[in-house]
Amino acid sequence: MTVDNFDKLKKRLPFSFEDDKILQNVFVHGSFLKEREGRGLTSNERLEFLGDAILESVISHILFEKFPERSEGELTRFRSRLVNRQVLALLARELSLGDYLLLGKGEVVSGVAENDAILSNTFEALLAAIYLDGGGQTGEGYKRAFAFIKELFLELIEDGVGDIAHFDHKPALQELTQARFKVEPSYELIAEEGLPHQRVFTIEVRVMDKILGTGTAGKKKDAEQLAAKEALDKLAEEELSAPEN
Repeated sequence: MTVDNFDKLKKRLPFSFEDDKILQNVFVHGSFLKEREGRGLTSNERLEFLGDAILESVISHILFEKFPERSEGELTRFRSRLVNRQVLALLARELSLGDYLLLGKGEVVSGVAENDAILSNTFEALLAAIYLDGGGQTGEGYKRAFAFIKELFLELIEDGVGDIAHFDHKPALQELTQARFKVEPSYELIAEEGLPHQRVFTIEVRVMDKILGTGTAGKKKDAEQLAAKEALDKLAEEELSAPEN
């Protein structure tokens, strides 16, 4: 992998990333070390460890300040809904992190680059790299990581923390369709209506070109969640009504 490969990702970051070696380390899966090209490299496992701690700290801080009336137990539950494999994998896909992964040949063939566990681990490793590239605790590292995490999670928190199941539907649908059909759902905007300041969006979710759900809301993300919920309900009904072998 050359430095040029990171240009697209760097443009998604709200700051300048200086050390490309740290950034490359984010994407080195342990299986790649067995390949000839992986000799001398280090896997992203240590970065993942650090990034996990940073993420939990930042989310805890944000929730603590944003919800002063909530109890410790409620804050813990809210945090667990945000900091979990499905949500982190979803964010990793939005950043296209899977496109940069360095994997062993066997893992490439098996398609693990789209595995939720690997993507969520890579996302955590990226947070650690942002922290270290900014000088860690002695520099701007923590501030950069904090700002980046806040930008990614704030809408999820504001839209979903009141109803803690709100942002579970898309990750849950993705996990189910991958397990059952080996494919991911796709979302399509089919209608956009209303005045500019009162837009209403209608979105369909499809699996293998079959429409499984439709959602309508004032935000595209909310419409996607509603569509995913309808799809989950439909798949659950199909499973219950399926004849036993």
